[in-house]
Amino acid sequence: MNDFTILYVEDNLLTQRIVKSVLNGYFKEIFVASDGIEGIELYQEKMPDIVLADISMPNLNGLDMCKEIKRYNPNQRIALFTGYNDIEYLKKAINMGIDKYILKPLESKQMFRELQDIVKNLEEEREQKNLKKNLEFASQHDELTGLSNRRLFFSLLEKLIHQSAREDRSVALLALDLNKFKPINDTYGHEAGDIILKQVAKNLKKSIRKEDIIARFGGDEFAVAISFLKEDHHILSFLKRLEKNFSEPVIYTDDDGILHTIPISFSSGITFHSPHSNPISLEALMRQADKAMYSAKSNQKPYAFFDAKEESKFKIQAQKSQEIKEAILKDELTLYYQPIIDIKEESIVAFESLIRWQHPQKGILTPESFLPDILDNSETICRLGEWVIEHLFRQYEIWHKQGYDFSLSINISSKEFEADGFIDTLKHFLNKYPQVNPQKILFEIIETIAIRDIHQEVGSLEEIKKLGFKISLDNFGTGFSSLSSIKRFKVDNIKIDKSFVMSMLNDSENHSMVNASIQLAKVFGYQVIAEGVESKAHLPALLELGCDQAQGYGIARPMPNHEVIPFYEKQYTKEDA
Repeated sequence: MNDFTILYVEDNLLTQRIVKSVLNGYFKEIFVASDGIEGIELYQEKMPDIVLADISMPNLNGLDMCKEIKRYNPNQRIALFTGYNDIEYLKKAINMGIDKYILKPLESKQMFRELQDIVKNLEEEREQKNLKKNLEFASQHDELTGLSNRRLFFSLLEKLIHQSAREDRSVALLALDLNKFKPINDTYGHEAGDIILKQVAKNLKKSIRKEDIIARFGGDEFAVAISFLKEDHHILSFLKRLEKNFSEPVIYTDDDGILHTIPISFSSGITFHSPHSNPISLEALMRQADKAMYSAKSNQKPYAFFDAKEESKFKIQAQKSQEIKEAILKDELTLYYQPIIDIKEESIVAFESLIRWQHPQKGILTPESFLPDILDNSETICRLGEWVIEHLFRQYEIWHKQGYDFSLSINISSKEFEADGFIDTLKHFLNKYPQVNPQKILFEIIETIAIRDIHQEVGSLEEIKKLGFKISLDNFGTGFSSLSSIKRFKVDNIKIDKSFVMSMLNDSENHSMVNASIQLAKVFGYQVIAEGVESKAHLPALLELGCDQAQGYGIARPMPNHEVIPFYEKQYTKEDA
């Protein structure tokens, strides 16, 4: 039996009974009419897949009935019984689009053969329709969760915004990102990750109303649109439902049969579109939600609302990041060098490299004028950091070939230090510049980096030191290190922050702070460098406290590379050098 239905129209009751009994076990359902008029009425009521009819009938013959049916549905499959042998009559029927002709007197085999051909064609059509439908669904939905994908979401969002605007209502757009999803995947495997993503989809579905829409954009990124909001604060009702539906953890059973309770949390960013909003593209609206989400995540909050002031700040940062990238390509950046001296020996032992921007309109710019705007941009910071490292290595080789062997130091930001490829970058540049002695390169880091590194099983500082580089702890005294953490720092020296050193001669508290920092560093065996030495008078005071090295404007200002060697030859070198 197939799952198609058939309408059989025949005025002869005996023939009706015979044909119906033959078809009974073959079709899902059979509808029977006694003439053309009744056939049309029954057709419109039941909408069968196939029509089987006699031609010669009272009231309305089979051909005229089929003509009406074809007008109603041009694709209707039709087979006719006929005893006519008039060629012109058959041509008329063919032109009408009749699929099959079954000659009378009736032969069951012929009837089945013709009907089976129709059924086969219908099955192929159905298969093609299902395939098309499945392909269309797949192109518009996420395979794992069944939620709308980005393309369908934006299509539905556009309609939702128009519908809400007609009723003077707003739409809230939310970008959601799961917290710590990568560690969950790494710890429990991708099967557990998929289970969590499916549960997130279920939780979101339970939280929205029927007129709202949700989507998965990929990975652990989801989007939600809450429509017809009379007031923006009405979104809080949805957020409460969301919090409730995400309160239960996911229970996962691993391959060993062990149950794991995995809590789910997320960060979401929210922006609004009202009928009175300025024109904005859907992609731009989504970016607003994304920025709010990143704000929530960085502040470890469940959600944050988009802030136009923050948007303006972000645009400035984006513009500055682009300018920095262009400055790298145009070779507008350079390194200046500030000497570091051994206080007791009065000799130069190192130079700290400091970046400068040779701006075509503004002249030489110090880092304070451009770095703060790109500190949150990991890509730009890391790209800039690679530029600095390579140029420092290149300069080291030049001076090394000239017979100079002083050390060079370089500041490393937390973004660079925590980047996945940082160690590989160092190895790459060591291979590219083989004359660089890593023992002569110091990486300056801040306390927060050193503290985080302590708690890692294999810290990046340890890997850096294995390559031969030295580590300097910058801005010491401004952080929140405990004695136990200071003892465990994997560093070679400590630089006392200039905010204490600059005023130590006139401020007893800062003098005490410098003294305490030096004595603490000495207890743990660290060499001490004082930053912010603004006058020669600082040097004997620092030496008396036990400080080893110093740098600051009182010694020399940062200088371009072509001034370094003349300065080195002239200043603070031993008489017998």
